[in-house]
Amino acid sequence: MNLLRPIDRYITVNGLRFHVLDWGGEGRTPLLLLHGFTGHAHAWDTLSIALQPHFHVYAMDQRGHGESDPADTYHPIAAYDDLSGVVEELGLSSFVMIGLSMGGRNAMYFTSKRPDAVQKLVIVDIGPEISKRMAQAPPGPPEPETWESIEQAAQHLHRGNPHPGIHYFRWVASHSLKQRPDGKLVWGWHPSIKEKRTQLDIDWWGVLQTIPVPTLVLRGEESMILDREVAERMAQQLPRGKFVEIPRAVHTLHEDNPEAVLAALKEFLGF
Repeated sequence: MNLLRPIDRYITVNGLRFHVLDWGGEGRTPLLLLHGFTGHAHAWDTLSIALQPHFHVYAMDQRGHGESDPADTYHPIAAYDDLSGVVEELGLSSFVMIGLSMGGRNAMYFTSKRPDAVQKLVIVDIGPEISKRMAQAPPGPPEPETWESIEQAAQHLHRGNPHPGIHYFRWVASHSLKQRPDGKLVWGWHPSIKEKRTQLDIDWWGVLQTIPVPTLVLRGEESMILDREVAERMAQQLPRGKFVEIPRAVHTLHEDNPEAVLAALKEFLGF
């Protein structure tokens, strides 16, 4: 069945409630999308629409993001437990996984532990090492604590990355803000994701080498997060790795150059 809009599903795992967008597609290969840090499931909507005729697409709000519950800890091992519970409740025994940034690392960790469950993996603009250019980059436009309107937030996002265009950011900001009791608008993620985020001592290069499934590494040509040489090394060290660089793209590749990302996914996933 093809849906006009996704179904909101709510799944409880170890006492936390998780929100999952189910785009339908019964009988097709399941495909799970994991957003980046401070992102949410709706950030994948336009890609989900393109993929839905070929897959049963799910997009998940990870802990503390979107409509999913906040938690006391934030790291890939906790995310592994979350993902294990969510895919079990959804009845997904074999699926494709695509993860951006934080979601990419969580997907890498999950696949290294559960290669039996993942048919193919796509890692979007993240790797074992974060580019030193990120720390050296000038800060983006200053951000207010609250927003007066969706338009104000959209214009702010557009100044930081003009590639997707202001129309896209108006749409994505409308899904990214929530209203406080005083009427002010704030981002939808919970403050604890920044206050309680933990960087565990994980050997990410070692993790990559234990992923046996076909894996595509996507990098934005202008990325300040993933250096090209690191992405190339990832493809070499992955047992079944492939690297594709997306032109006219920074970090959020599926937003910056959606057609190039879709073309790379078509070739890799075979649809």
